[in-house]
Amino acid sequence: MNLNIEFGEHWHASLFGLTVNMDTVLTAWLAMIIVLIISAIVSVGLKRTPGKFQSFAEMVYGALESIPVSQIGAEGKNYTPIIGSLFLFILTCNLIGQLPWKLLHISEGEFASPTNDINLTAALAILAIIYYVYSGIKKKGLFKYLKEFLPPMGLIEILDLVTRPLSLSLRLFANILAGEIIIMVMLGLLAAFLPIPMMLFEVFVAFIQAFIFAILTASYVAGAIKEE
Repeated sequence: MNLNIEFGEHWHASLFGLTVNMDTVLTAWLAMIIVLIISAIVSVGLKRTPGKFQSFAEMVYGALESIPVSQIGAEGKNYTPIIGSLFLFILTCNLIGQLPWKLLHISEGEFASPTNDINLTAALAILAIIYYVYSGIKKKGLFKYLKEFLPPMGLIEILDLVTRPLSLSLRLFANILAGEIIIMVMLGLLAAFLPIPMMLFEVFVAFIQAFIFAILTASYVAGAIKEE
């Protein structure tokens, strides 16, 4: 039996003189559309006495709100929109990789989870670092915030600022890519038996990775706005 498995190939296209991974762009936009549609459905027709669907939506919002609150305190409620949006977007991106994209054949590359592309995870990490630096400046003021980067501890703070987005992006990228590779290998070895247990495990990993990214971002915001 010949087992030929390839991964890491993308559908390249030129956009405004830049080479972009179109498969990542399209699946990322699909994830955004899914999140926006679900958010719109949830927000329409809210009632004082919630039904089952609204009760479930409120429970989900409460869970999202608990992420920044657990790291920042009561003030963390103000950061729920960005932290919750990051969680929902990353979770949707991760879960998109579980769809049967193999049924769609394109001339170059293949569709998969957009978070298996280091370009997207790096962009998310950069967004996170910009947000928590902005939060620190907004809370303390520009000069008071920049004082933290002065000697003697300034070098450590600068290194920490640089390594945080790197660790965020690599952690998310590596875990999602590794999971998809494992599923591809199992599909190749067990063509007659779908690896359902592994796919269910990857759904669990999708939630965990989205949660880790969100809670680390919240902890960075907490560190940026603390007065000590």
